[in-house]
Amino acid sequence: MRATPSHIIQLICLGFFLPSSTNGLAFLSPSLSRAHCGSMALKMSTENGGIQAMSLRGLDEDHEAEGTKMATSITTWLDAEWMPQEVHVQMAESAKGSYMRCRTNGDDDVMSIMMAISEDLEKNWSLYDADAFVNAWDVGNYVSDYLAKRIVGSDACECSSEIF
Repeated sequence: MRATPSHIIQLICLGFFLPSSTNGLAFLSPSLSRAHCGSMALKMSTENGGIQAMSLRGLDEDHEAEGTKMATSITTWLDAEWMPQEVHVQMAESAKGSYMRCRTNGDDDVMSIMMAISEDLEKNWSLYDADAFVNAWDVGNYVSDYLAKRIVGSDACECSSEIF
């Protein structure tokens, strides 16, 4: 079955959560479509089981270098948003470690990597909580926006933070 306009749901942001039948939340990660004037769209089709995940296939395979770029971007974002703090560097290094672990293990799904980064930060939040003005999920969401920009270039969601 081919996706028709009725199968395309325009999104305001990169992804969103829906109640799941497994007593939790299911994250829907949209695929990006340049055919929609740079807007992000969630494409649902019976051909691929519904949701097309955003993949990092084709992104730099030097996970250390890519992780370093991402960590620098996180630190720059947090420093610009709030004020320069060592805790920003620490959170960014944690995110880099999570990213490298995921990519080294063959994970190239943006949503999965975002979840791993957020969950790892959350597990160790006592290390960051006293000085951080954001939470683990803010960092994870920034990372998903950062990775989306790395995949597609300049297409961006208007509700996203500035990506550094």
